Amino acid sequence: MLKIAFISDVHIGPSGYHKGIQRKLTENAEPYLNKFVERFSKTKNIVFAVQLGDLIQDSDLETDRTNYQKGITIFNKSPKSVHHVVGNHELVNLSTEEIQQTLGLESLYYSFDLGHYHFVILFSHVRFPETPGGIITDNQLVWLQKDLAITNKSTFVFTHQSLADQDLTGNPWFEGYPEDCLVENRVEVRRLLNASGKVAAVVNGHLHWNHVDWHDGIPYITVQSATENIDNAGTPAHAWGVMEIRGKSFTLIQHGNSPFKHQHDFVFKNG
Repeated sequence: MLKIAFISDVHIGPSGYHKGIQRKLTENAEPYLNKFVERFSKTKNIVFAVQLGDLIQDSDLETDRTNYQKGITIFNKSPKSVHHVVGNHELVNLSTEEIQQTLGLESLYYSFDLGHYHFVILFSHVRFPETPGGIITDNQLVWLQKDLAITNKSTFVFTHQSLADQDLTGNPWFEGYPEDCLVENRVEVRRLLNASGKVAAVVNGHLHWNHVDWHDGIPYITVQSATENIDNAGTPAHAWGVMEIRGKSFTLIQHGNSPFKHQHDFVFKNG
């Protein structure tokens, strides 16, 4: 058994307004992030954490650079490993090269093993304004297919934008705008994930709600933003979660003011 902590869409930076409402309660971003890091650092069964992207709310180059470094510095207080997914707000002003340097990574997509499980961090690259919902580049697709072919372990995938075909009805940010929140070549990516016969779940942020979508027996789980105004009255989601994996099952629990739980037993084509 192992536990993974996660948090998404912290949005350190200026307040985010949408349709005249302060939807991103960013004044809470740093205090919540500090509490999250302290919490998972002290919980002995949590082996690593995943930051699912949009660590910052974009403003300008220097502000974004300062805020991104500020968020990474908070995470670096933990003695445990943290894996960072890159979100679309990071990419408005910061280059991929600068983000890689800040994170100490050769690539913004990669994989690693822990125990009986394989974990994949994907990078849904955003090219404004051509692909606002992100795209998994051809080079990354080639890498992903090889990576999944090599492993014989149950696999969990983390990304920022959604790889599912979500029904966006009622979403305060993206209803009517799938091109802004769903990975452009998601069908092709899902085809690779399904063909491998090894993927237990895909987890993403970006859409600022809790949601589960199914494709070919794989759950695509979207988790709430840490700083979302969940009732239009100033109540922050304060969302953070833990995924507990045991054998051939996992339970994902989202804590805070927007609680959510998903449990799944996975059986693969390859056994």
